[in-house]
Amino acid sequence: MGDRIARLQASMRAAGFDAAIIMQPRDLFYYAGTAQPCNLLVFDRGEPYLWVRRAGEFVRRESGLRNILEDGGFAGIKRRMAEAGLTRGRLGVTEDAVPAALYKKMTGLFGGFELGNISPLVLEQRMIKDEGEIGALREAARLSLVTHRVILDNLRPGVTEIELSGRILGALRAAGAESIIRNRRWDASLAADGAMASGYNTWEISGHAMTVTGVGLGGWQAHGASRKTINEGDLLVVDLPYNRAGYHGDITRTYVAGRATGKQKEAFRKVRQIHERVLEAVSPGRACAELYRTARAAAVELGCEAWFQGYGSMQGQYIGHGLGLECDEPPTLEPGSRFVLRENMVLAIEPKLIIPGWGAVALEDDVLVTGDGYELLPAPERRLFEVN
Repeated sequence: MGDRIARLQASMRAAGFDAAIIMQPRDLFYYAGTAQPCNLLVFDRGEPYLWVRRAGEFVRRESGLRNILEDGGFAGIKRRMAEAGLTRGRLGVTEDAVPAALYKKMTGLFGGFELGNISPLVLEQRMIKDEGEIGALREAARLSLVTHRVILDNLRPGVTEIELSGRILGALRAAGAESIIRNRRWDASLAADGAMASGYNTWEISGHAMTVTGVGLGGWQAHGASRKTINEGDLLVVDLPYNRAGYHGDITRTYVAGRATGKQKEAFRKVRQIHERVLEAVSPGRACAELYRTARAAAVELGCEAWFQGYGSMQGQYIGHGLGLECDEPPTLEPGSRFVLRENMVLAIEPKLIIPGWGAVALEDDVLVTGDGYELLPAPERRLFEVN
């Protein structure tokens, strides 16, 4: 934890922050080793202080920090800052993750300070994984093999999407998967069975932060498995996130209930070619935006750009995203990205074709950026699966 906090402090000094208060649970877990309700005070130099809001015994067992206090919330933090001679300056807050009411309270209480957004510093640091995190991400990706086995054993005409989804969830929980998928966005929820869609549901695109979405069980969350019966010859796209011990995988495979048609095989062949082109471009120093341009150029060359990452007004402008303590982290592999690839980033690369009135095919893998290229994390074979 100390090394992570030291790197954050160096970024704070460079950005002009005198101190920061971190409360978001995944950020707390990253810097303090606990996701219990706490407030972490980080000065630009020196030891951090962790204020426990509840469950102090849990925190003491979990956190490696030395200064763990239980003397109140913001009032105690303000006193400690004053004792350190800090009564004014620039105070960092993760503005993307703090509710407006709490932010207003902090503005009033820390009146001598200018509040500034520290989230970009935190998220940029979290993009680069250490050895332990890479191991955790490998284990999360390995859960995709559990999903794959369930689908091979249970996909058949007559089963519904929701029945198949339930069997997958049961097997994943038995294998140690968490039942909650974490995202940074405040306006998006993702179920543990992710986005499953078959047949005509594969070209339904709801407004959430995905492309192949399915329709779900109702308007309150219109994505994921529905009550639709899977028919002979249906395409089935299974885009599942995996949370194991807090770290996420995100892997997609495409199946056919029965024999694949020539058109289904051809569409998947094009997706696989786009995927290969992007993988060939993965190396440290390569611009994230260039990976998107590479994928788009391949789609144009293959004559499928009209359906690449969606269609019409619902066409997505991305080819992947980062993975870690949240399922969808920076960097996003999109045209406007300012980031370049760095060693030990872990990315989900996910080309897909969505053809209205016909269906969809998708292929997503989790990829570790290495010193000279990439490594694919554990996953089923990268092919179209015919399940007879």
